[in-house]
Formats: sequence, C-alpha cells, structure tokens
Amino acid sequence: MNLLAKIMNYFSEEVEETNLDWKEVALDLNQSLIETQEKLQEVNQEIADLKKIVAIYKEKEKEK
Repeated sequence: MNLLAKIMNYFSEEVEETNLDWKEVALDLNQSLIETQEKLQEVNQEIADLKKIVAIYKEKEKEK
C-alpha cells in the first residue's frame, strides 16, 4: 500500500461525532455535577441517619 492510499484510508474512516459547542458541553457537565451532588447529599443523609440509629441501639445496650 503506498503512502497516498494509507492517507486516503486514514481520512476516509468514520469519525465519531463529538460535540464542539462549549455551551452544550458545559450544560451537560453542570447537569451531571448537580446530579452527582444530589446523590452525595442523599447518601450522606442516609449515613447520618444510620449513625443515629446505631447510637440509639448502643444506649439501649448500656441500659441493660
């Protein structure tokens, strides 16, 4: 295969479409960040609730 054929094959391959509009990319990233922060807040609240439950059980065990 000569050089010209290699170059032609390289450029004729399907190129994956990427979003080059920075505003859309920024909005997508911001939405993803918001969703991640909401999930983190939910998990942190669940952990805090479980810690309170464990503390209550420990107090009950001490009373026995």
